[in-house]
Amino acid sequence: MSTISAKPTRYQFVCLAVIFFLLMVACKQQKTNSDHPGIVNPISGIVDSMLVAGQMDDVPHFLDSAYAKLKNPGPYDLWIKYNHLADLYIFYTKNIPLAKANLDSMFFVLRGKEKMYSMEYASTLYSEGDLSMAAKQYAQAYKSYFSGRQFVQKYLDTCNYGRFSNKLGFAEYFQEKYQEAIVHFKQAFSEFQHCKSGAPRDFDNRFLHPQSALNSIALCFERANMPDSAIFYYTKAEQFIQEALIQFPDKKLFAETALGVVYGNLGGTYAKTGNFEMAEQYLKESIRLNDRAGAAMEDAQTAKIKLIRLYLDNRRLPAASALLDQVEQDLRLQRGKSVSNDNVRLRWRELKWRYNDAIGDLAGAYHYSQRYYQLRDSLNNVKAGLKEADLETGIRDAGQQYQIALLHKNNQLKTAYLLAAVIFSILTILILFLLWKNLQRSRRNVAELITLNQQVEEKNHQTVETLKALEKSYEENTRIMKVVAHDLRNPIGAITGLCAIMLADKHHQEKDRNMLKMIESSGHSSLTLINDLLYYSMQYELQKEPVELGELLRYAVDMVRLKAMEKQQRIDLQTTRLTLNINREKIWRVFSNLLSNAIKFSPHNSNIGIDTKIEPDHVTVSVQDQGIGIPATIGNKIFDLFTEAKRTGTGGERPFGMGLAISKQIAEAHGGAIWFESTPGEGATFYVKLPLK
Repeated sequence: MSTISAKPTRYQFVCLAVIFFLLMVACKQQKTNSDHPGIVNPISGIVDSMLVAGQMDDVPHFLDSAYAKLKNPGPYDLWIKYNHLADLYIFYTKNIPLAKANLDSMFFVLRGKEKMYSMEYASTLYSEGDLSMAAKQYAQAYKSYFSGRQFVQKYLDTCNYGRFSNKLGFAEYFQEKYQEAIVHFKQAFSEFQHCKSGAPRDFDNRFLHPQSALNSIALCFERANMPDSAIFYYTKAEQFIQEALIQFPDKKLFAETALGVVYGNLGGTYAKTGNFEMAEQYLKESIRLNDRAGAAMEDAQTAKIKLIRLYLDNRRLPAASALLDQVEQDLRLQRGKSVSNDNVRLRWRELKWRYNDAIGDLAGAYHYSQRYYQLRDSLNNVKAGLKEADLETGIRDAGQQYQIALLHKNNQLKTAYLLAAVIFSILTILILFLLWKNLQRSRRNVAELITLNQQVEEKNHQTVETLKALEKSYEENTRIMKVVAHDLRNPIGAITGLCAIMLADKHHQEKDRNMLKMIESSGHSSLTLINDLLYYSMQYELQKEPVELGELLRYAVDMVRLKAMEKQQRIDLQTTRLTLNINREKIWRVFSNLLSNAIKFSPHNSNIGIDTKIEPDHVTVSVQDQGIGIPATIGNKIFDLFTEAKRTGTGGERPFGMGLAISKQIAEAHGGAIWFESTPGEGATFYVKLPLK
């Protein structure tokens, strides 16, 4: 989770002054409902500007300060706040638990008011799909997107279809299905043209989303190696934004920022066509527009990366060196603030590698090439699984499931009608003897339906058993693949690295260099395949920050407290204020795993204790339970990744067996350790030691 500044910035003081003025005006007006759009919408605009400017860490604090002055906020007011926080944690900091918490709050404030706040509810369904995509829960994402589309088609106009088409376009784009994505983005742009002036979210629907769709169409053409079409749509997006500067004069900074993004993309496309003069012109203009406070500084970094590549291609090494230093300074200042910085950092390492190679610094080139491959593997692992997900098929499947559910409901109604007819026939036969034959026929029909239902149930049972067998076979195959991939990665990586070193030596004959390049290329292909197999077991580069240990432990306890309450368990936390330089998310995962295990293997109505002991050079946190304990026969196996030492919890909880192995890996990566003490039948105590320095 990103660190939040304790003091407001000068920018925040100005924003809060504007909000205070709006609040004073609002207090003099009589309103018939509890929403305050005149106050909340300017707050929302400020938050959008902060996100564009890369001030992600300040957003939660700013929202808390602004809403503290808003008395009795209505559903719309609260929804705006939670929506911004959910977007922050989904798209910028990738904090899935916090994103889920804010998404739940969005649903909560709209409960029972879905039709009254139809646009907000549709947006919430789309955000649920975005969260599921970020968490790689693709099946759930399909259902959420489909539910959003169904709701929009039922309660909103054609203008709002564009957001759904946009979602499909971005999903196809990230899967590198550029031609399919172009179709969706074009459809989205067309649908946004139906938005009428003066409608809610006028700026979003008439400028923000349409210009984004045009830019996305051009970007897809660029990625599909169709530069002429890309330049056409980038130019069209530029014209669209220039017109928006006239229609929305109060959004000048935002429009100029969007224009800078288009110029950066246009410059990159011209560079690919060999028009270096136009490429340099547009890239410099993009940097001028966005490399300033309040603008999209991260996009300016991307433009700088493209300009560095242009300089290196033209052997303008001094200019490339100066820009490399600028980007390095930018990344150092923004370290850990945004996940998107990782892509800039990856490309910077590649260009730093090329620059050192160009000036003859082979040691420096080798150093940055290794760092480049390390970060590339990590980013590939994060995106692993998305390319294999078929979004459109998932949407169609969700629709088919919806139709099947309707058919099932209709069948239930028909069955009820049939039973009613049978009962009516039985009663009628007492009065009209002539209907006796029809009654017998109805009874035969019922018997046939019962037999058919029994056959269907038997088939369903057989299908379930077959799926279980397939699932077990799949798990066994997956485990074998992981072991094989893990054993192959190191030797193939060594071969590839040696080839790179040998290729750096210019004294080899051309024939030998060609063979080395073939070996290196085959090694890279093999590593890519292996990385796809190992994406969930990779060690990520630790990004540490000062973290208050007591706050982290309280957060971990709060996240599992509901599980403990289900078993009437009490968690006693004894801690003190202590700041450590650690990776917040990973250390939180260690304590979350230990607390989850303590709850799982402890009986109902028992105690779980957490204590902190500070030593001169380290701190030890203990988690003690009164559970079933750990027998000596499996004590040495519980920290193994593929351990067979799995036991069912006291409440029948399903064991997975990977949590302790991952916790040990994280603790040791921080220079610490994890161990346990246990007496079978009396409980267990796990200890986590972390260095103070």
